[in-house]
Amino acid sequence: DVSFLRLTFFILTAKFKPQSIVAVDVPFARSTKAVDNAITITVNKEGKTFISLKEREVRLATLEKFDELFGTSFPGIQGLTPNQKEFFSLCDTWGTPVEDTKRVTSMNGTEFKNYQEKQMPGIPTDSVNNQIGAWVMAARYATGGDIKIAIKGDKNSNVQYVKDVIKRLTEKDIHRFVLITSLGG
Repeated sequence: DVSFLRLTFFILTAKFKPQSIVAVDVPFARSTKAVDNAITITVNKEGKTFISLKEREVRLATLEKFDELFGTSFPGIQGLTPNQKEFFSLCDTWGTPVEDTKRVTSMNGTEFKNYQEKQMPGIPTDSVNNQIGAWVMAARYATGGDIKIAIKGDKNSNVQYVKDVIKRLTEKDIHRFVLITSLGG
């Protein structure tokens, strides 16, 4: 009876790894080191770029800092309602251009799930519209610089996509980041 109760307790209290919104098959490495407290930039095999922040409070602070720092450059972020900000803070992974933020944060749960699965275009990484660099800078300022930057690229994608993200980060004077791999070899 005691063994059954212990087994039931462990099953009910276990936290399972949430399903990832963006499917990425990371390359192998010989050693790995866990990355805590990081903004993760994910590049899928089509070259779409997404950001992930683990903590809800950090996501909300990042959104507010983005508006403060870059609102004039990216007016699509200005004037979000408290409900839209709350919606954003509940999204673990974000892959929407700034100019579409108001529309996306106004979606209901079903619409947003369909958008994530089929239509999410990724955050622009071109040199004229360096939104990925702006998001990373906002996260750094929101946390007082106490955040790591991790890049996770699909092993089957063109390496140029990841190189473009690195180039956009160096344009914002960000030169330290971690590349995420899985243990192998």
